[in-house]
Amino acid sequence: MAKHPKRAGLMAAGVGSIAVAAALAAPAMFGVADQAVAAVPVPPMSLGINLAQPNYYSADRALMNLAKGAGWASQRPGVRGWQKFDPAQLDGAGRIKMLLPEERGNLALVPPEGAFGDKPTRIRCTWQGRGSLSVGGAGRASSNGGRSMEFDWAPANGPKAHTAWVTLSQVDPADPVRDLDCREKGASPTALFSPAYLRSLTGYKLLRFMDWQSTNINAPIDWANRPTPETQSQASKQGASVELMVALANEAGADPWFAMPWNADEDFQRRFATYVRDNLAPGRTVYVEMGNEVWNWAFRVTTQAKEEGMAAGLAPGNIGEAMLRRYAEKSTWMHKIWADVFKATPNRLVRVISTQNANPWSARVVLDYKDTAQNFDALATAPYFGGDTFTGDRVAQTDLDAAFRFMSADVDAALAKAAENKTLAARYGKRYLAYEAGQHVTSKDTALIAGTNRDPRMYDLYLKYMQGWQAQIGDTMMLYNSVGPISHFGAWGLSEYSGQPEADAPKQRAVSDFMRGLGGGEARAAN
Repeated sequence: MAKHPKRAGLMAAGVGSIAVAAALAAPAMFGVADQAVAAVPVPPMSLGINLAQPNYYSADRALMNLAKGAGWASQRPGVRGWQKFDPAQLDGAGRIKMLLPEERGNLALVPPEGAFGDKPTRIRCTWQGRGSLSVGGAGRASSNGGRSMEFDWAPANGPKAHTAWVTLSQVDPADPVRDLDCREKGASPTALFSPAYLRSLTGYKLLRFMDWQSTNINAPIDWANRPTPETQSQASKQGASVELMVALANEAGADPWFAMPWNADEDFQRRFATYVRDNLAPGRTVYVEMGNEVWNWAFRVTTQAKEEGMAAGLAPGNIGEAMLRRYAEKSTWMHKIWADVFKATPNRLVRVISTQNANPWSARVVLDYKDTAQNFDALATAPYFGGDTFTGDRVAQTDLDAAFRFMSADVDAALAKAAENKTLAARYGKRYLAYEAGQHVTSKDTALIAGTNRDPRMYDLYLKYMQGWQAQIGDTMMLYNSVGPISHFGAWGLSEYSGQPEADAPKQRAVSDFMRGLGGGEARAAN
């Protein structure tokens, strides 16, 4: 995924550090599967999807308004590149109130589906207020007047769309430009989400909004300064608005899964939960977890949890256990708030604890801590496969035959660890889920990542993976993720861009074919 900090070095940083901490804390437990436990029933399987953040470079067009995937950037003579605006020049929603002499504001637009095709796409922008706007980059101006303009977005005919942006060169401080809306000419002026995007979500039972919420950035947040639907960028450090996320779940007919910010206080948690309770469609269930991969040392939140746990004396002398116990403590605190908000309809809430798939010890530490076990409903891990394919001397960088043999065996290994975690969840009488799932191929060679993920054998591997989960594990598998371009950070998207033909996207094609067997893929197949 472009500009994605999530996976870089994850296997070394996450697995290694936790493994050391685990071995120090409980060597008899680490790496030992539960024994002499009766077979755990396999419930019916469903698929969910982690949604790519709706930013201008994700290649996944979700919102109809193409102007909501970035914030305004300043451009001034003598200053190289685009810079951040002085906050005093912006209003609370991130819109420009004033420009300095010779300064311009640039706003990158999210590419529409047509930008990846072979024909120009006519875009119409409208706004309120007074100012001078023009289009740059891939945009070819057609008309401009009053409070609207039209332009053609040059086609890319491939996986990387040309970038287009809107430039604001003049603004009236007494009546500044606001409510900027850019979408295809002739499109519904009131639609929140792209119809093609909604169709792409057909068959998924759950939508995980972790990237929409910018959870991994671990930024400060409070209710008074939270993102709202009016916020210029729905891909900021504070993420997207709860209103848009709930609206998407309702329109897609899926349950939402929220990864709540670690730094959100009780007021934020309670108000967020209340909005979800009061606005999520009847019959829908909400899943909620604290943060994302708090066990993973590649993330800022893990260091914060460690520092908080050590300061509180949760496990003197053992940073790994102190971090996990702090996660347990913070999760329980949050889950009690959400349970109170949903006390009249508790069956609409699933409280999730997420730990490391490769290390069931981490789940034991969390679930055994104080009253954690009494305040959650499902244990979740991420049973990725293929993360070690091109590390060390396992597989030559040019030997894809050996790589796919290794990954096929690694699918079995990932599912075996998932079965251990499922058995552990069953001991507490809880469900077991996959909060993320899929291939985890990493390399410094971007071409190697691309070749592996585009190889037709990846289709067979994904079918084996999902069929194995269906037969051995059951319940919900949340794939990671919907759409994303291939880069040196990895190839996390099932497709590389919105509307990519499934013939060129073996992972997406495998998911679509598998969904037909689950009874949810007919509508997708028709599009």
